[in-house]
Amino acid sequence: MLILVRRKKCLNMNRHGVLKEELQQQLSGIRRIFNMSKGTIIYIGGFELPDKNAAAHRVMSNAKLLRKLGYSIVFIGIDKDINTSKNIINTRQEIEGFTSYQVPYPRSNKQWFNHLVSIDHFLKVVEMYNNIEAVICYNYQSLAFEKIRKYCRKNKIKIISDCTEWYGKSEGNIAFRILKYFDTALRMKIINNRVDSLIVVSKYLRNYYKNKPAIVIPTIVSRKKQSKSKYIENEVTKLIYAGVPFRLGKRLKKRNSAKDRLDIAIKLLYQSYKKGIKFRFDIYGITKKQYIEVLPEDTFIIEKMENYIFFHGRRTNREVQNIISNADFSILIRDENRTTMAGFPTKFAESISLGVPVITTKTSDLVDYLVEGKNGFFIDIKKENRDEDIFFKILSIDKESKREMKEYCLKEKTFDPENWIDDFRYIL
Repeated sequence: MLILVRRKKCLNMNRHGVLKEELQQQLSGIRRIFNMSKGTIIYIGGFELPDKNAAAHRVMSNAKLLRKLGYSIVFIGIDKDINTSKNIINTRQEIEGFTSYQVPYPRSNKQWFNHLVSIDHFLKVVEMYNNIEAVICYNYQSLAFEKIRKYCRKNKIKIISDCTEWYGKSEGNIAFRILKYFDTALRMKIINNRVDSLIVVSKYLRNYYKNKPAIVIPTIVSRKKQSKSKYIENEVTKLIYAGVPFRLGKRLKKRNSAKDRLDIAIKLLYQSYKKGIKFRFDIYGITKKQYIEVLPEDTFIIEKMENYIFFHGRRTNREVQNIISNADFSILIRDENRTTMAGFPTKFAESISLGVPVITTKTSDLVDYLVEGKNGFFIDIKKENRDEDIFFKILSIDKESKREMKEYCLKEKTFDPENWIDDFRYIL
C-alpha cells in the first residue's frame, strides 16, 4: 500500500513527460498484483468475441483502454454456436485477459422476443460481482436497454451507451422493418438521452447528443510494430474489398440501400477495363454467385472481367488481414446519408493500420483522417465522369509512389489506442 501511495505522489509531481507514462504503467501493474481495480465495467452487446464481427474489434479495443485506466472489464456478448438452454454462467471464458459470457443467438420467434425484451442473462452475470462501476451497452436493443438503464439508476451504477450506428430504412418484410424502425428510434431519440454519458463514433452523433457528456471514439486498432512496409511490387495495381456489402440471398431492389456500394466500384473498374487498363480486384466476404443473386443486372460486366475481378467468399479475419496488407489500395464506396454520416467505417481504420491506402467517399468523419494522395483518395460518386478520371489516374500510379503511400499509412498513428485513452477519463 505504501508503494502505491508513493507512486501516486510521484505522478502528481510529474504531470508531463516520459516519467509520468512509466509510473502509470507501474501503478497499473501494482493494482493488478493487489487486485485493486477501480471497479468492474460490464460491456454488453451483439459482439462475437474475439474477432468474428466489427463490433468485437471495437469493444475489445475500448476494453483494453479501460483496463489501462484501472478497470476490470466483463463482456456479455453473443455466440451462434452455443445451445439456447445453456446457463449463461456456464459460458464463462477468458479472452485476452477479459472475462466473457455469451448469450445464444436467437433463432425462433420466441427466442427473438426474449432477446429484445429480457435482461435475465444480464442480471445473472451482475449478481456475480459486487463492485460494478458502470455498464456500457453497445447498440443495444431498446426495450432491454431501458430495463438495464433503470436497473443501473436504482443501484447507482453509471450507464453508458456505445453508439456506432443509426440505420434508416432496412430490407426485409414489413413486420421486420416496422420493428427495426421503432427499436432504432426509441434507442437513438429517447434512451440515449437518458444515459449518463455516451461513446459515439462520429462528430455527427456527438452533435446530435450535444447536451450529453459524449466522446468521439472512431475505430481504434491495435497493431504490431512494423518498421517497413510489406509492399510487394505487384505487376498490376492490386485492389481489395473485404466485407458483406448488402443483405445476401435476396435481390436488391434499391441499390442505395446497400451498406457498401461495391456495385459502383465494379462499374468504375469496368470503365477502366474498357480503356485497356490492367488491374486485379479481389473481393472477400461474398462469392460471385451471391453477388449475382443480389444484383443479377451486373452479370454481364462481372463475366466480362472474369480475369480482373476475383470473388473469394468468407475467410478468417487473420487470413483477410494478411491479404489486405499486400494490396495497393482498398476500396470503400458509400452513399452519403444519415447512416453513413453517423457511423464510422471499420474497414477504413483497419486498412490504414495495415499499411494500405483507401479509395473512398466523403462520409462519416473521413475528411479528418484521409490525406489526399498520402493515405488515400476521395471520389465523388455524384460526378461519374470525374470519378472515372480519378480511377484511371489511381490505377496508373507508379510503383514507387504506391510504396510511399503504404509507408505513410504504416507510420500513421491516428488509430492507435494510446491516442484515445484520455478521452475515456471524461465519461467515467
